[in-house]
Amino acid sequence: PYRFNGPPPADPEHERGRKDEKAWARAEQDPIKAFEATYVAEKGVFTEDELKAARKEILGEVKEAVAFADKSPMPPVELAKELEYPDAASFDYNTRAGPAWANEVNDRILSPEQKSVIVDHMNALQEKAKAGEISIGDAINLAIHEEMMRDPTTTIHAEDLQAGSSYDIPKLTQQTYGQIRAADEIIDEGHFIGKALGEAMNGYRPVVELMNTNFGIYGMAELSSAGNTYATTGGQFDMPMTIIGAGGTAPNQALGAEHSQPFHAYVMGIPGLKICTAASPDAAYGITKSMIRDNGPCFLFAPVKMMKESKGPVDLGQCMPLNKAAFLNKASDDAVKAGKAVTVLTYLHGVKESIMALPEIQEEGFDVDLIELRSLKPLDMETIAESLSRTHKLCILDESTKSGGVGATISAQVSEELFDMLDSPVKRLCMDDAPVPYASSMEKAVVKRGSDLVEGVYELCTGKW
Repeated sequence: PYRFNGPPPADPEHERGRKDEKAWARAEQDPIKAFEATYVAEKGVFTEDELKAARKEILGEVKEAVAFADKSPMPPVELAKELEYPDAASFDYNTRAGPAWANEVNDRILSPEQKSVIVDHMNALQEKAKAGEISIGDAINLAIHEEMMRDPTTTIHAEDLQAGSSYDIPKLTQQTYGQIRAADEIIDEGHFIGKALGEAMNGYRPVVELMNTNFGIYGMAELSSAGNTYATTGGQFDMPMTIIGAGGTAPNQALGAEHSQPFHAYVMGIPGLKICTAASPDAAYGITKSMIRDNGPCFLFAPVKMMKESKGPVDLGQCMPLNKAAFLNKASDDAVKAGKAVTVLTYLHGVKESIMALPEIQEEGFDVDLIELRSLKPLDMETIAESLSRTHKLCILDESTKSGGVGATISAQVSEELFDMLDSPVKRLCMDDAPVPYASSMEKAVVKRGSDLVEGVYELCTGKW
């Protein structure tokens, strides 16, 4: 392939070498000229007069577009932030109605047998949800089925999809909706994230399940395009694309370095992405429904070691906000007055570790405002500020690395926006920058856990930071 000049006006492409080669390429390798030669001279599909008319029409459209751009005023500075997301971070997804024709389409494409099987499956999951016995994976599966029935433009892509993948997230989707709407993908994440990108630009609502989110790294170019497309097209193209996967790094995970990377931190720098986490079935269900309804790209991370073991109730039919953290525990007023309360921010496996550590923290005479960061981007600074106004001390149990991690971003924002609320430096309990070892004896040096939180709270409350 040949590139004759770069996209920006300042690109020095014309100063680069290979001038003779480029002249030859223009004359002999131009794909438009090759197309014209093939379909006029060889195949006779078009006449020369028809091609001339087409060239004239296209040139006219180009000139018209250039003239329109020249006459248009420069866009206002506020537009840059307005084009970050198609839907505002505070949007209530419960208010977004599905297509009026959904039932008609479902009746046409689903056989009575298919409908019976999927209704029975969904009813069984809903009963588990009411009983508090549904897993994170099953809660996501239920949300996906509800949304695929609610809006037939919803599609799904996953590896081992027909078998339910590793955590049952796409279970029964292909058997119900067919191989086009529910595609069993090859082991090439960039390939099927790219397919979803194209679907989203053409009026569909694709869901991508990554069996392990770490391998989303092979689709970084596609994720970048997903995040930027709404802005780079001036809001002309929505990007209703949802990526869901198990990830994070739990103590004693034993998955090795390449399955234990903090991919949630890697993608935080991509503009236009809403990034959430869910450490409970209720959060996983409600966030999944909201993401599928969102008109922009969203990424949900669920804790890999809790996908099947963590069970609980679900608020059926309800979407959750994509910009809110959640209080899981509030420090007692006595602990707050005594200066023995700490705000603890965590997510993914850190939620379980923190809950397990809470009794020991309280036995030592301390207490915590435990906040689950269900939204990493945008970050819920209001909830953090609400807690810090009481505790004035902050500890982050972070499932990402010291360099470039989630905790680093939060610590910086808190220091910039809420510095006057702090009585001590922010305590970051984050992963070491070293690769996560497979051996549990080595892993302890890299991955933080509940025992580290107990120590961190003690240090903050006793001034030993």
